Amino acid sequence: KNRVATLKNNLNIDMDLSSPSGLTLSDYKTVLSNNLSDKNKIFEQNAEVFYKAEQKYKVNGIFIAAVGIHESAWGTSKIASDKKNLFGFTAYDSDPYNSATTFDSYENAINKVAETLSTKYLHTAGTKIGDDLIATGAYFNGTTAKSVNVRYASDEAWADKVFNYMQYLYGKL
Repeated sequence: KNRVATLKNNLNIDMDLSSPSGLTLSDYKTVLSNNLSDKNKIFEQNAEVFYKAEQKYKVNGIFIAAVGIHESAWGTSKIASDKKNLFGFTAYDSDPYNSATTFDSYENAINKVAETLSTKYLHTAGTKIGDDLIATGAYFNGTTAKSVNVRYASDEAWADKVFNYMQYLYGKL
């Protein structure tokens, strides 16, 4: 209970997302299960993928899940359904559907976006992420949702919307 209370107390819009959330695999299964909006059970079925991506890429996996929930309307968007792309990854405003990357699995999409957010947005150039992964820091503006928002999304309220999903998920602990 103390661990969960500490995690909830540290939850804020300006929290550092460049490290794991502190949640266990069991916690991930709890927060990503039994969500009525997850009609296709995509997030529930990929709880372990989000957890492992967090460990591998040194990034808050609840943030990654919240980005996916926001960008894909809980996996129900056409891009999510047709392209297994929960994040609108490479979907540009001028032609979102056609520019969005097609993935062969939700797991590959989750890992690609976790890697990209970690290496380009949340860590400075030269930061060692793993044995064979070094951050480029190409879009680094800080380690918060607001700092990612600067280069990741054209919607200026994107960070607040993503954070609302983070609050919802952490609230299920």
